[in-house]
Amino acid sequence: MGESVTHTSDGSVISRLRALGPALVLAAVVVGPGSIALSTIAGSLYGYQLLWVPVAATIFMITFTWMAARIGLVTGSTIFEATRNKFGSNVAKVGGVFGFLTILAFQAGNNAGIGFATAALVGVGNPEIWAIVFTLIAMAFIWLPSLYDKVELLVKIVVGIMLFAFVGTLALVGVDIGPAARGLVPSFPSDAAILTALGLAATNFSIAAAVYQTNLMKENDWGPEKLADEGVDTLVGIGVLGIIVMVILLTSAGVIYGNTDPVFSAQGMAEQLRPLVGPGAFYLFTIGFFFASLSSLVVNALIGATLLVDGFDGDSAMDSRQVKYWAMAAMAIGTIAILVSSGAGSPIELLRAAQALAVIAFPLLGFLVISLARDKAVMGEYTNPLVVDILAALGYLTIIGIIVNYLNSVLGYFGMGLF
Repeated sequence: MGESVTHTSDGSVISRLRALGPALVLAAVVVGPGSIALSTIAGSLYGYQLLWVPVAATIFMITFTWMAARIGLVTGSTIFEATRNKFGSNVAKVGGVFGFLTILAFQAGNNAGIGFATAALVGVGNPEIWAIVFTLIAMAFIWLPSLYDKVELLVKIVVGIMLFAFVGTLALVGVDIGPAARGLVPSFPSDAAILTALGLAATNFSIAAAVYQTNLMKENDWGPEKLADEGVDTLVGIGVLGIIVMVILLTSAGVIYGNTDPVFSAQGMAEQLRPLVGPGAFYLFTIGFFFASLSSLVVNALIGATLLVDGFDGDSAMDSRQVKYWAMAAMAIGTIAILVSSGAGSPIELLRAAQALAVIAFPLLGFLVISLARDKAVMGEYTNPLVVDILAALGYLTIIGIIVNYLNSVLGYFGMGLF
């Protein structure tokens, strides 16, 4: 096990906020370049009509992260250690591979995002070169001692920037209550909106990040005595980051939709912050986008590497060499993906497609979390209450439904629609 990190809490609000580390580390997956770009695009294209997607995805992310945290705290095991005990080593290996593949999809988007942000911010060089530069910096970053503390600090910087930028803007521009309320009713304005919705769902409800919560519980050497604390931390940590994503969509819908063309560039996306900071909107947006990309570039790679190593029963501590080598491999593969796709479209379009592909691991990993959290032989008296079982089932069926709907729309182009 890696170096244990202990957050003490005396119950005060400040102490509670300081103890949100594990949930915020996972939330780096939520507020990454994909969620910022897709929320902005969704708001600029469809107004409030896809608001239901991040709302539902955040509720389901909280549910699955809560279940995963309890599995780790009660059993003292990671998700795949518990899987090996219940289903055997082969299922754990397949789960580890799928978890890694999901992170590779995110990683391509993260590499594209940081290259896109840096090129836009400094005004020289192309996104691919900057993606390589910061991939090398991120590779060096993961070899720092006491890595968990460094990752947690980086994520908190991102959260601070996002809260100031987007919540401040929304406070100025307000929300059109009627259309926003209608946007909470699930619907797809068009077939093209299904891909955007799938990407939004994948980045806001990352099953790979949720199951990684079991590893963070073990990393911190926490047990059942932390059940109440982690329940609150999961709700607040993931909830705050989910709200940021919703706020981004709301600001884009309020400022851009109906006033300008839909946006796919840094300059265009930055316009949603103009009511708050005027001409400085471009710089505030790209700086926030840069740090969100950097934190996701590091955290996603570490999550994917940890799940892969854990699936094959290796040393899955954050400071283990196995995890760091595979994290470097994930970063390198993400960079290769954007180099191969260079010239095939804008970095934002690559990021948009990559986010949608990240649902690949959901059917298996979602099943494992639900199965273990409901098993009395595994959880004893701490099995799920009924309301959590209902939310978990709804979350599972919702994502499967979006996946099937998207596959049907793709196959329909070839005359092979599923229904």
